[in-house]
Amino acid sequence: MIIFFRTASAICIILFFLMASTACAAPSMKIGVIDTQKVLHDSKAAKEARQVFLMDVEKKRSIYKSKEESVRSLQEQLKNEGPKMNEAALKRTRDTLADEIKDLNRLKTDLSDDLKKKDAELTQKLLKEINEVVQDYSAREKFTIIFDRRMLIDFDEKIEITDDILKLYDNKSN
Repeated sequence: MIIFFRTASAICIILFFLMASTACAAPSMKIGVIDTQKVLHDSKAAKEARQVFLMDVEKKRSIYKSKEESVRSLQEQLKNEGPKMNEAALKRTRDTLADEIKDLNRLKTDLSDDLKKKDAELTQKLLKEINEVVQDYSAREKFTIIFDRRMLIDFDEKIEITDDILKLYDNKSN
C-alpha cells in the first residue's frame, strides 16, 4: 500500500512539473491511458500464445499423471503383495517406492517452475511487443505522456487509447 501511495505521489509530482513546464513552452499537452492487462488478455497474439502455453501445460500434466500412476501402482503392489514378500524384497520395494515418490515430488516442482518461467517469458515478450506499438503510436499521435490504467485512480474516458493499441497490435502480429 505504501508503494502505491509513493508511486501515485511520484506520478502527481511528475505531472505537476510536466504541466508547469509545458504551460510555459507549449499550448497543450496530450495524455493517454492504456489498459495493458486488457491488451494482454484480448489481443490475438496473446490468445494464440495462451493456447500454445495451455497445450504445454497439458503435456506436462500428462507426464506427471503417468508418473503418479506408476507410484500408485507400486503402492498397490506393496499393499497387496507386501505381507507375502520376504524381508529383502519388501525392503527393496519400499525403497523403490520412496525413490519414486521423491522423483514424483521433484518432477512436480520442476514442471511447476518450468511453467512459471515460460509464463513469465511469454508475458515479457508480449509486453515488449505491446510497448513497441505504444511507443510508435505515441510518437505518431504526438502524445506527451501515456499512463497505464493500473497507476491511476480515476481519469476521463476520452483519453483511453486501449482499443486503438489493441487494433494496432493485432494488425502488427498478423
